[in-house]
Amino acid sequence: MRLISARYAGVIAVTIAGFAVGAALSGAGVAGADPMNDLDPLLSSSCSFDQIDAAFHQVDPDTAAQLDAAPARKAVFQMAYDQPTAQRRLAFQALLAEQQQLNAPTDISSDFGSHLRQVADSCHQY
Repeated sequence: MRLISARYAGVIAVTIAGFAVGAALSGAGVAGADPMNDLDPLLSSSCSFDQIDAAFHQVDPDTAAQLDAAPARKAVFQMAYDQPTAQRRLAFQALLAEQQQLNAPTDISSDFGSHLRQVADSCHQY
């Protein structure tokens, strides 16, 4: 595995956030108190990007379609998943902190949090 440079860490964080937070905030439901807790199943998963992608297609086809419609974003998202788990988590924590400083929403809908858990629980099947 190759570690990403600091230069690309921000790009990866924005990409993950654009995908995950964008999908999460577009859903209905009550927001979770700690977005990192909701994202943890996905961020700590030992699945490859291809497994995560296949699981999203089964669990949440709408989110998978959003990612498929943006090939460049999907490629960067895949690059993030080629990183060690700790790198994924650090990049996303930095992004959430930045969003909080900008008073941007960081909550994840309960529906999307549930989908993330289902994706992480089922990704090893693919």
